Amino acid sequence: MLSGCAGSASPGVAAKIGDETISASRVDEATANMCTALSAQFTSSGTIVPMGVIRQGVIQLLALGSQAEQIAEQYAVAPSVNYERDVAERERAASVMPEEARADYIEVMSTQALANDILEQVGRAELAAEGFTEPTVEQVTQAGADVFKVWPDVNGIEVDPKYGVELTNGQLAPADTNLSFALSDGSRAGMSAEPDAAYVSSLPSNQRCGG
Repeated sequence: MLSGCAGSASPGVAAKIGDETISASRVDEATANMCTALSAQFTSSGTIVPMGVIRQGVIQLLALGSQAEQIAEQYAVAPSVNYERDVAERERAASVMPEEARADYIEVMSTQALANDILEQVGRAELAAEGFTEPTVEQVTQAGADVFKVWPDVNGIEVDPKYGVELTNGQLAPADTNLSFALSDGSRAGMSAEPDAAYVSSLPSNQRCGG
């Protein structure tokens, strides 16, 4: 079943991405660690975010990472130095964070770089197969994006509806954009769409992060 709103494949499974599954416990663990990793940043800026919103971002990125890795395997490509450079930057940033949160911070926050890297490589591979010898950056990006967009149609992406995400152009996105809070650096503007501050502040401490 292909849907960003479909029921999960089995109890305890948050998402099924192609041949791989992401457990609910894995999402919860990564969410808690992301809150720990970002708490100092949130506190210094006076930001309070519902844990449910962080959880949405985490499952989006874990799913994207799984999708990118499976596409890379299908095309026999590996992450390039561009991705390695991004990981190194995350490692430096994580060095001042609580040790138990570092690995998940690095994995989650470098996922977009991984996806972009694989997207570019498979885009070039697709165009080369079509006879392009000197494709433009735009052509490469579009070809790679098309691969990611149609991949769920063939391989399937299924997510427990409790996470409130849906498929948009082959990737998961919040079903309610008013509750979006992008974890990736490239979407900091999404922070302007945070839920009402008074509402967030009223949540129990175990349901919010920062402040």
